Amino acid sequence: MLKVKKKAKPEKILMGDEMYILWQDGKESYISYFDLRDSCPCATCIDEFSGVKKLDPKTIPKDIRPLRSEYVGNYALRVYWSDSHDTGIFHYKMLRAFNNSQ
Repeated sequence: MLKVKKKAKPEKILMGDEMYILWQDGKESYISYFDLRDSCPCATCIDEFSGVKKLDPKTIPKDIRPLRSEYVGNYALRVYWSDSHDTGIFHYKMLRAFNNSQ
């Protein structure tokens, strides 16, 4: 079973002009919706066998927005996007590392 360390769990997630995450250890993350949508890890966006990205960023609307989101267990967030995409599950570890990799 995958365990998420306490520091890797969000205290709160807010959707404004971008995604804001306050982590339990006090770290804050700000992630643009375009960048988050472009990083979707689902099998539609990433080839599940090779790991090669299939999503062309040029196909993502510049004004992409989340319509809603929901927690998946105690380890991830699912986002329902304005481009009708809704199969991506963003693990907290991925969200936590996101700002460090950009």
